[in-house]
Amino acid sequence: MRRSRTAARAPAPLALHTLLLALLTAAAAQPQPTPDTLAALGAILPPFVSEHFDELVKAASASCEAIPQQLLFARTSPLQASGAPLLRYSRGGRRALSATRAAERVRRGEPLVLYVPGWWNTPSDASSHALVQALMTKHSAVHLLDTRLFFCRGYVTAVSNITPLSHTLFNFFKKLHKSGYPLSSIHIIGFSLGAHVAGLTGKLVKRNLNATLGRITALDPARPCFARGEYRLDKEDAAFVQVIHSSTGVLGIAEPLGHADVYVNGVGGKHPECAGRSISLECDHARAWQLYSASAMNELSLMGRRCASWDELLHEQCSGSETVLGYSCSPTAQGMFLFKSQENSEPQFRERELHVFNLFNLLSWPFRSWQSSKLKETSKVPN
Repeated sequence: MRRSRTAARAPAPLALHTLLLALLTAAAAQPQPTPDTLAALGAILPPFVSEHFDELVKAASASCEAIPQQLLFARTSPLQASGAPLLRYSRGGRRALSATRAAERVRRGEPLVLYVPGWWNTPSDASSHALVQALMTKHSAVHLLDTRLFFCRGYVTAVSNITPLSHTLFNFFKKLHKSGYPLSSIHIIGFSLGAHVAGLTGKLVKRNLNATLGRITALDPARPCFARGEYRLDKEDAAFVQVIHSSTGVLGIAEPLGHADVYVNGVGGKHPECAGRSISLECDHARAWQLYSASAMNELSLMGRRCASWDELLHEQCSGSETVLGYSCSPTAQGMFLFKSQENSEPQFRERELHVFNLFNLLSWPFRSWQSSKLKETSKVPN
């Protein structure tokens, strides 16, 4: 009798993995991602599974760590002939350009800011729209790497596309470098998988051009497949690397990676904006780009206290002075910082518009791809 009561409290590990596989398989049958998938699942999952969902995600992501990194990141050139276009936003509208054409339009005296979206993010989704609109208040032009043909597919396949995307950006920066443009004036902002594209691009610039990018801002760098290894972002990839952690240790990496690491509501903390959800990891992950966008509009919206140690951060008792973080963060700000949301905070963006890192969409882990003919047509680079 004791045995059956114990089993009723907590499913055995094998049962949990079986359930997770069944849910993945069911969700993968959908023709395209559904942003509300996790919210719907949270309503039907057994309470024990909902309460321990983060641990299940961590266990599932560990499967990617077993793949040799030399195999996962071996390909350097895109399989698609068109590659990934660069979108240039200005007062005149949006234009898709090749690396050569984009380099010709960059003014030497102006800083270059470029956004790299994450998995299943598109140029027209909420994250791209919010970031571009916010950055346009500071810059006459903003560039965006259109990653749809590379990231709108199974997760492991998307991860394997980190290297070719990094080479696309490197070729763009190499043309700028040859024209005399200072690479120290470049600022890459990357969300989730896009953060690792930014990091690997910085590594290529250092290795091949003997130069250093000016700044990288990493918005909740993806953890699955990047829990360790040389291909993930680190603070050597630019003169100043700022990391905003919002889904710490689950969808995002927990340990400090940059010169300045901002922890939103602590390590593993829950966000007031995501309260009321039985499964909140989509909302948690999105807080990074939401807060950064807000900081470009109002630098006082993202203030944090410096933590003298990891222990201070864990106990959320950071004693340092308040520091401006996010868009206006000074390169002199070094270390770990704690940002606390107000308890009465409200989400600034509609969640139904998100296409963020969702473990339950389109066979997240196997090497399978999906792309529509419409996606192919709209992502072509002009001659």
